[in-house]
Amino acid sequence: MFFKPTKKRIEKWAEKGNISNLDKVLSGDNIEFRNAAFEAIGKCGNLDTINLLTTYIRHPEAEVRKLAAQAMGETGEERTVEFLRKLIKDDDNEEVKEVARKAIAKINEVLAHKAEQE
Repeated sequence: MFFKPTKKRIEKWAEKGNISNLDKVLSGDNIEFRNAAFEAIGKCGNLDTINLLTTYIRHPEAEVRKLAAQAMGETGEERTVEFLRKLIKDDDNEEVKEVARKAIAKINEVLAHKAEQE
């Protein structure tokens, strides 16, 4: 398949867990597509894409770490909380730490809502 990202393709790759193509977009130079990929991953949050996010919370660029943390929060997945806590503890950028705090709060809201539904 010829690799040519579009926002629609990125969303489909995230839904299907196409890590190879998503990783190309996330590590590429196109900021618009990179941001779209983080957003798409946050919406679908399957195990493969969450595992991919964990690699990006150690990225050298603070903006990328913020996007990864935000996407983790959007997934609502409890398994991401430990990664976010580590980010809060170890990251040297206050904005990254704040996004990670907000992501944990969002996950806690989702988990509380799920508990109420049961």
